[in-house]
Amino acid sequence: MASEDQKFYRAVVGGMGIYEVVDRDCPKSDPGREYKPDGSWLPKRGIDYPGSLSFWSEFGLRRYRGSGLMDWHVSVVKGKVEVITINRPTEILHEDEYQIIVRPEAVEETGRESIEEFLENAPK
Repeated sequence: MASEDQKFYRAVVGGMGIYEVVDRDCPKSDPGREYKPDGSWLPKRGIDYPGSLSFWSEFGLRRYRGSGLMDWHVSVVKGKVEVITINRPTEILHEDEYQIIVRPEAVEETGRESIEEFLENAPK
């Protein structure tokens, strides 16, 4: 059930989403990709909404962490990884069990922590 105090999460490096940074710092031709965990479980819906931002639901965040994908992403990017927390926005372009996709202007950060700080207190 959707609730106003529901939280969503986005990993960023220097203001860019971690998926975009991974593509920049570890291109598809990089041998490090050989060790990339499978991420095919996540519906790739962001491409349907150019200029939008994706945020993990708590369920999606647990899957992202549990799949090993988060650790791999953090290991291949160059730069400090932070996690932005937001409350449920009023306008959502797409929602599934793993994520929401919103316009940047709909985002109101309620928190920002280093990945290390975030993982210490993250939802289990």
